[in-house]
Amino acid sequence: MGTPKSRARWLRGALVGACSAVVTVGAHTAAGGFIPQGGRLIASTLVCAIIGAVLAAVPLEGRRGRLIGVVGALTVAQSLGHLTLMASEPHHHHGGTFGVTPLMAAAHLAAAVLLGVAITSVEYLYVVCSSVLSWLSLTLIHRGRPSAAVWSVNPVVMLSDQPRSGLRMRAPPLLASIH
Repeated sequence: MGTPKSRARWLRGALVGACSAVVTVGAHTAAGGFIPQGGRLIASTLVCAIIGAVLAAVPLEGRRGRLIGVVGALTVAQSLGHLTLMASEPHHHHGGTFGVTPLMAAAHLAAAVLLGVAITSVEYLYVVCSSVLSWLSLTLIHRGRPSAAVWSVNPVVMLSDQPRSGLRMRAPPLLASIH
C-alpha cells in the first residue's frame, strides 16, 4: 500500500490517459473525421494510456512542475493519438501540416491547459483528503476500546479523640458550625 502522494501520481496518470483519449477522439470526430472504431480506437486509446502511465511513474515536485508536466503529457498524448488516428484512417483534414490547422492546434492546447489545471487540482485534493481521512480513521475509529477503569478509594479513617499535637483532623470550631 502506497502513500497518498504515490496513489495520487497513479490517479494523475490515469486521468491524463483517459482525458487525452476522450479529447483526441472527440476532436478528431468534431473536425470531420470518422468516428474511430475497432483497432483505430484501441490504438489511439493505447497511445494515450501509455503516455499517462509514463507520467504516473514520474514524481513531479512543486505545483508549477506538476502543471507543466501534466500539460506537456496531455499535449503529447493528444498529438500522438491524433497521428495514430490519421495514420489508420484514409481521410484528410483541410490545411496545415499532418492535417493540423492552427485553430485545431489552439483548441488542443487550450484543452490541455484546462485539463492540466483540473487534473493537478484533483491530484492535490486527493492527497489532502486522503491525509485527513487517514488522520480521522486513526483518531476516531482505531483508537481502541477503553480499558476497565480502576477506581482507587482512599478511605478516611478517623483518628482517635486523644489529643496529640498536629495529628487531629481539622474542622471548623464547634461554635462556628452551630448557628
